[in-house]
Amino acid sequence: MRLNHFTDFSMRVLMYLNKKNNADSSSLDELAERFSISRNHLVKVVQFLSNNGLVLTKRGKNGGILISEKATQMGLGDLINLLEQDESPVISCIAKPCVFSSHDCKLKSFLDIAYQAFLDSLNKNRLSDLKFENWNSIFSP
Repeated sequence: MRLNHFTDFSMRVLMYLNKKNNADSSSLDELAERFSISRNHLVKVVQFLSNNGLVLTKRGKNGGILISEKATQMGLGDLINLLEQDESPVISCIAKPCVFSSHDCKLKSFLDIAYQAFLDSLNKNRLSDLKFENWNSIFSP
């Protein structure tokens, strides 16, 4: 299974904001620089995260981006599932019609079960469980 770029970028933002622990808000420019990601991509990421209550945003001079309590309480599997934004993330028998769909093919069912097991396994952890040996180097200028 492969996660999309949007999920990757979103998780980076959430991990970074969580580690900052609301000590200081972050800006889009700061995040873009830290992760070498286009500011335009991050605008979409932060807007999605904000619309889903995972980050709090405030405009203006004292504005910025902070992680929400909802994001810190969610299991990683639930976060990944939300970020993937796909009802059938592993395989879709409808998107490109499959000749086997009317012949009781079990592949989609097996893959859906495996994906759910993947999410269940990730849900045993939260953002706070993600540890980094050299985390201070991320915050150094």
